[in-house]
Amino acid sequence: MLQITLFALLSVGLLIQYEVIFPLESYLLPASAASFLYIPHGIKTVMVVLSGYRALLPIFTAHLMAYVIWAVPTPSIALDALVSTLVMFIPLVIWNFNRLAPLLAPLPIADDSKLVLFRIVLAVAFVSSLFNALLHTLLFTNESIGLLSFRFLVGDLLGTLLALTLLMLSKKHLVNLIKKQVN
Repeated sequence: MLQITLFALLSVGLLIQYEVIFPLESYLLPASAASFLYIPHGIKTVMVVLSGYRALLPIFTAHLMAYVIWAVPTPSIALDALVSTLVMFIPLVIWNFNRLAPLLAPLPIADDSKLVLFRIVLAVAFVSSLFNALLHTLLFTNESIGLLSFRFLVGDLLGTLLALTLLMLSKKHLVNLIKKQVN
């Protein structure tokens, strides 16, 4: 049930991204492989922090579905979806390795503090965004690395801040729902 919920949540984020954000950006900015506001990155970051390895399949399948539905121009749909998924787990593995926990375990949030959740999610979002920008720029585009990487980084972080703002407004309900389904 948790994975279905996570898949649905990310699918809604991708729907908003492809049907609202990308069309608005195409009117205002030159075309690019990256967005200046990528909401799904924030959703994925929260999913990874709160549910760990259980977010792997929902993230991969939601990206795969989005790339097929919106005919994303990429050399390999499966590889692009895999990169978009695996970069989210790099900071999780590093963090858990340092605290000698199972590598894909959810990150502990010791108290009910919004500040703790905010900091953890922002740290995970930043590290995964760096890897996301690097890998997508190197593997999938012919654009200049500097500007494209900057757009990936800014878009991922602004999307994370927006997702965190929405989460903080409804944190107690969502976190309790996910924790209940995890246990």
